[in-house]
Amino acid sequence: MLATPCRGKKVRKGQSALLTVSNSPPVISLADYDKRKRQITDELRKAATTIGFFYISDHGVAQELIDRAFAANEEYCAQPEEAKDKLPVVRWDTRQLTGIERNYLPDGTLRESSIAKFDVHEDMQKAWPDKKYCPNYRQTTVEFMNALPPVANKILGCLALGLGLPENFFTETANPYRADNFTFLQYHKYPGLEGRTWKEGVNCVTAHTDESLITLLFAKSPGLELASGRDGKAATGDTYGCYQVDSWTPCPPIPGCFTVNIGDPLQYWSDGVLLSNYHRVRCPKPDEYQGDRYSI
Repeated sequence: MLATPCRGKKVRKGQSALLTVSNSPPVISLADYDKRKRQITDELRKAATTIGFFYISDHGVAQELIDRAFAANEEYCAQPEEAKDKLPVVRWDTRQLTGIERNYLPDGTLRESSIAKFDVHEDMQKAWPDKKYCPNYRQTTVEFMNALPPVANKILGCLALGLGLPENFFTETANPYRADNFTFLQYHKYPGLEGRTWKEGVNCVTAHTDESLITLLFAKSPGLELASGRDGKAATGDTYGCYQVDSWTPCPPIPGCFTVNIGDPLQYWSDGVLLSNYHRVRCPKPDEYQGDRYSI
C-alpha cells in the first residue's frame, strides 16, 4: 500500500480525512463588522494560514437573491443548443472571460459553465443570452455580481490587516470594475450521473489551486474536498507537477454561507504565510443526490 510522507506523518492511500477542529474550515461571521473587525481579522488570519478555506456567514447577501442566481444558472443551462452556439466561447489563454465554457467528464458527459466578467465592456454585451430563453438571466446576474464586492472587500481588508498591511492594500488592486481586472462570476452545471458507474479516484473537477486572490463559492450539494491543511499542501505535487494528496477533507456546503478559499496570488504576495490549498470536486457517492448539480 502506497504512503505519502507528510511532515513526518504517513497518510495511507485511500484514507479519508476526518472533520476535526484542526482541519475543518471554520464558520466566520461578518455580523457587526465594524465593531468586531479585530476579532474577524484574527479568525480569518488563523483560517487563511492553516487550511486556506473558511465559511462566511452574516455576509449581507439576501437569500432571495442567492436563490434567484441559482435559478438564473438553471435557466441559462436549459437553453437549446442553437441558442448556446451563438454565445462567445470563453478563452482563458486570451482572457476572453465572457460567454460559455464546456468541459467533459471522463465518460464524455458535458459539464457547462457560463462566465460573466465584472467590467461591462463590448465583449460582455455580446455574452448575454437571448431573452427569449433567459428572460431573467441578465438582470439577476448583474444584481448578484454587484452584491459580492462588499463581501470580498471585507475579507481582503481583514486579511491585509492580519498581515500588518493597510486595510486597503488588496482592495485597491482588486477593484472588480476595472477593465483590466481578472474578476468574474462563474455559474457551473455538473450533469446528473444517474446510472453511471465511476472508478475510484475519478472526480468531476481534478485537484487544483485557484489563480484568483480569493474565491467565493455557493453550492448546494457535497463534493468539494480539500487537502488537509499545511500537511496536505506539503504532500501535494512533485517535481513534475503531479498531485500526490491521498487524504482529503470534505468541505460540504452550509446553507446561507459562502465557502471561501485563498488563491495563489495571496500566497505568493504573503511569502507563503497565507495558504492557497489544493481542492477538488469528487463525483457523488451512491447514497448521495445523483441529479444535475449547480454551483456559483
